Amino acid sequence: MEHCNITHYNDELPHVFDIDIGDNIFGRDTSDPISSMNMAFAPAIDAKVPWAAILGNHDQESTLSRREVMEYITKLDHTLSQVYPQVNGSRMMDIAGFGNYHLEVKGVLGSPFENKSVLNLYMLDSGDYSKIRNINGYGWIQESQKKWFLELTNQLKVGCWSETCLFTYSKSCTKLL
Repeated sequence: MEHCNITHYNDELPHVFDIDIGDNIFGRDTSDPISSMNMAFAPAIDAKVPWAAILGNHDQESTLSRREVMEYITKLDHTLSQVYPQVNGSRMMDIAGFGNYHLEVKGVLGSPFENKSVLNLYMLDSGDYSKIRNINGYGWIQESQKKWFLELTNQLKVGCWSETCLFTYSKSCTKLL
């Protein structure tokens, strides 16, 4: 089986930002999750590219908990990742999961969009496995996350350059509404 080599991908398609969308390590096959994460994020770190990561359902299947995985990620160079979302300048720690956060991109200085929100990226930890008896399988977005998301989008409406800059929901996110 051929494996993707992200270093070659970075050389062929230079970019200014990376998002790692979960399953950063596959725990059962990982005896050393720290080394595994270091290898996974090395291309972005070595290229000095800002990057962000969110947890997938397999990221806790090793010697580290989900919280420990996310805390480690936030200490790596050039990451914009966060363990808890920031709300009005303080960390919101009563939200389900780890790695729920928001990254806001503002318009270019000197443009009509200066200091206006032009892109908002929402990172949500979808959990590992169901905690509800008789419901097998993977976890899902929890009510506390939905509440945070909806409150944040309402706050961000004030700083948007137009109503169209708000999050566009994909089929996988429609349940948040």
